[in-house]
Amino acid sequence: MKIEDFGQDIVLLNEEMLRERAKMSDGFITCCNKMVKRAREIGDVNFLGYSYYYLADAYYLLSTEYRKFNTNLLKAIEYLQSCGDMEHLARCYNLLGIDALNHGNTEIALDFYLNALKYAESLGNTSNIPGLINFNIGQIYYENGDVKQALQYIKSSYRDIRKNKKDSLYHRNLLYCYCAQGDCYIALGKSDSVEKCIQAIEQMEQDALVNPEVFQDLPVLDIKMRGFYFLGETSLYEKYADMLSYQLQNNKFPLDSMDDLYKICRFFMKVGRVGEVGRILVNARKSLDELNISNLRKGYAEVCVEYYDKIDKAEDKYRALMDYYQASKEQEKEGIANYRFFMNIRTRLSSIEQENVKLMKQAETDPLTGLGNRYSLNKYADTAFEDAYAQHRSLAVEILDVDNFKHYNDTYGHQLGDQCLKKVSEAISNLCKTRQCIKAFRYGGDEFVIIYEGMDDGEIMECATGLRDQIAALRFEDKKSGRMVGVTISQGVRNSVPSETNKLWDYMYAADNALYQVKEHQKGEVVLLHKAVISQKSLDEAQHS
Repeated sequence: MKIEDFGQDIVLLNEEMLRERAKMSDGFITCCNKMVKRAREIGDVNFLGYSYYYLADAYYLLSTEYRKFNTNLLKAIEYLQSCGDMEHLARCYNLLGIDALNHGNTEIALDFYLNALKYAESLGNTSNIPGLINFNIGQIYYENGDVKQALQYIKSSYRDIRKNKKDSLYHRNLLYCYCAQGDCYIALGKSDSVEKCIQAIEQMEQDALVNPEVFQDLPVLDIKMRGFYFLGETSLYEKYADMLSYQLQNNKFPLDSMDDLYKICRFFMKVGRVGEVGRILVNARKSLDELNISNLRKGYAEVCVEYYDKIDKAEDKYRALMDYYQASKEQEKEGIANYRFFMNIRTRLSSIEQENVKLMKQAETDPLTGLGNRYSLNKYADTAFEDAYAQHRSLAVEILDVDNFKHYNDTYGHQLGDQCLKKVSEAISNLCKTRQCIKAFRYGGDEFVIIYEGMDDGEIMECATGLRDQIAALRFEDKKSGRMVGVTISQGVRNSVPSETNKLWDYMYAADNALYQVKEHQKGEVVLLHKAVISQKSLDEAQHS
């Protein structure tokens, strides 16, 4: 999908939306709602999927309105599945994984992440989406105590995220990688590596292109606080501890921040800042009540138990234990419901995916021969020509048809005609299997197109004449007369390095003219040319070269 195709007003709205996303401001949600409204008016499936994805993303990043996040994400997936937008589908599956993890369904979360990676495989080496997914998988390993494996995933994430500097959250994602690596190095007791991570964060702070507000995010302040504490930098540790304490006592936090908040509370209790934890927990309760997710309430109650035990308040600790028990029971019920919910989503998405694959295959495959159809040819050729031009590599287009096919059909009947086309296409398919750089398509009727990538004249002629001889050896039984009949094919090929302006049509024109000359002069032959314009002289030269 190209945003430019929907008009200048959509382009401007999209640019505003991405700016607000980069700033992580409330305007992000507002812009996304405007995008969804315009997408509904236009009615384009691609645009609807794109808009609903970013609206879900906005509610996840900025809001405690979980239901809106969930509803918009499901709408996004259904639209994106139907139009085959792999990039944003991968992003949606990543968000589904995060959602499952927030509900305590680690196994389902991992399944969603792995599916996200599967969709991301088709995006090429410039995509940073695998980085986002690997980051989240790394967090699962970290939470389960496998710090070394977590570190490997975070490092892989860092490499992938660096591939796309145009992403509106590029600096934030990079920053979070430094934070997660610092976390791992603290757990592994590697002071030099912790120091390098903090230095990398501070270097980013000097970059004028980075929004300064991102350095106030909980993970950033947290890793600086714990990192400086680990390194014995007391004054710097206290500076960031004070900043965090103020934030946690006064701000409201979205879904994404609750686990960070619990971790910071435990650290505060460890270093003796116990009094602040009580005020933080009172403030956190406001966000928690709005989220209404039992897994997060259970985590909250667990921290409360530890806090009241620390300050020796038995009665409050008992109440917190009861809250923990109640949240655990609710999580158990919710877990079953959410398991069914996520599995229903998984089943529904799998069904849609299979149907889309089937429809896509039907749309791109000729039903009689199983070769690609004309649509598939045009789609493949666009990329093939771009690659050949970029790499200054030769590309050849061959057109072949069955000699006297109309007479053959009229004489022996359409059933034998279809059998002939199937056998010819089978021979062509076998040729394609010999080399990955050969692709074939049925152009229509008894015409076929073969594309050879990066092959010289000698290699192409060897393949083409071999195909010709193989088809000439075929025999079909005419059931009316009992006679065995055969067919021949004629082939015209153009092979050269494309110029910037060359497209499939240019090569098809030359190959088709060569084919015409073959049919006129000697059927059952192969002619290979390098020129787009065909003359008798060039035909003679080609035939005798």
